[in-house]
Amino acid sequence: MIQYGLSYYTAGSDSRQPQSGLQVRLVRPGGAWASGIPLTETNNTGYYECKIEDEADWGYYEVWDNRENPSGSFSGRTITIGKLDGRGLQDRAISSNHIEDGVVTGPKIATGAVESSHLQNGGISLLKLKYQISNQLQGVGNITLKTPPEITDDYATHNIPETYSSIPIILLTPKCDQLIWIEDVTLYGDQLTVKVGFGKSGSATDLKYDIVIFG
Repeated sequence: MIQYGLSYYTAGSDSRQPQSGLQVRLVRPGGAWASGIPLTETNNTGYYECKIEDEADWGYYEVWDNRENPSGSFSGRTITIGKLDGRGLQDRAISSNHIEDGVVTGPKIATGAVESSHLQNGGISLLKLKYQISNQLQGVGNITLKTPPEITDDYATHNIPETYSSIPIILLTPKCDQLIWIEDVTLYGDQLTVKVGFGKSGSATDLKYDIVIFG
């Protein structure tokens, strides 16, 4: 059970008088009046109560009322119920000197906690992404059955060693004067296979290309 009081001092009086009749709600930061948790006034006292039993409803709230706006607005007061959650942490609330070395790891970061707006430009480099690289040295030619494939092959098959639950993003970069493209991508179970096709428009004598797979 939580209790919240709204009161004011009357002109020329030192007595504190309850300000009754307001509607009061607890609203998550960034939320709206309609989604807030209503508080009930107790016997026109100016004190408002609500019962919060579900642990999922613990955390940081803004206190809204309809004193200035019939649709409700932030009163300037806040309240924390139970344990403080992530919504109660303001910008720059945690400095680097508050965090022990290695204490913030992947399993400790909740799903959806980090958004693109939290990252500086260039904050994630290619080296920090999960990716696989293959090239002609891992391909098997369809005619010669050689690795690397030869210029006389129509395509090369690449069996990617990493396992996948869905087809990832795949980029191919030709590195010779020859027409090279992604012919086909298949996923059998968790085994990813990339087929790279070769054209005859260039003058290259050796095939050279890179395949980068993200995911």
